[in-house]
Amino acid sequence: MIKMNNGNREKGNKVLYWIETFVILLAIWFIMSGIFELKFILYAVGSAAIISTICLRCLTFKGCKTDKTYFMLNCNWWRMFLYFWWLMWQIICSAWYVSKVTLFHREEIDPGVVWFQVDYDNPQARTLLANSITLTPGTITIDIFENGIYSVHGLTQEVKDGVLDGSMQEKIAKVYGETINFRAITK
Repeated sequence: MIKMNNGNREKGNKVLYWIETFVILLAIWFIMSGIFELKFILYAVGSAAIISTICLRCLTFKGCKTDKTYFMLNCNWWRMFLYFWWLMWQIICSAWYVSKVTLFHREEIDPGVVWFQVDYDNPQARTLLANSITLTPGTITIDIFENGIYSVHGLTQEVKDGVLDGSMQEKIAKVYGETINFRAITK
């Protein structure tokens, strides 16, 4: 029986992970080839089975704080879709803001580093947050420490305050079904 915890499957479902990977690869094969002759169906099944077996270890991760195993394809796909479009909007707005500041309001430029801590257990959530911050113009993730502390460089005080408001961190937690404790760190 499969135990569910906040939308994530518990440790020990490697067969289920393999089946999910196999079905996805098989679907991709049929969508891309469009050929349904017996010979090609057998090639598709064999290839998907071999690749699923080889890649399974690469698609599972241990939690950062627990021994829980996470599967790369397990997330709330609807929330991921919404997060993607929200992030695209943030990138556009931030690019506009950074362009305006660098061209017309240079006195607002106040580069500096801010720190915050967010306690994701899922390593994918940590990675998505770091990459999302770096993709947004005016911010760069410098480092992520094992205890969940992020150091982020920001171009202006407004950008640094935006990183410390916790909205991006909360949206990513919802994508992966986690509850988090977020706090800004002052040094």
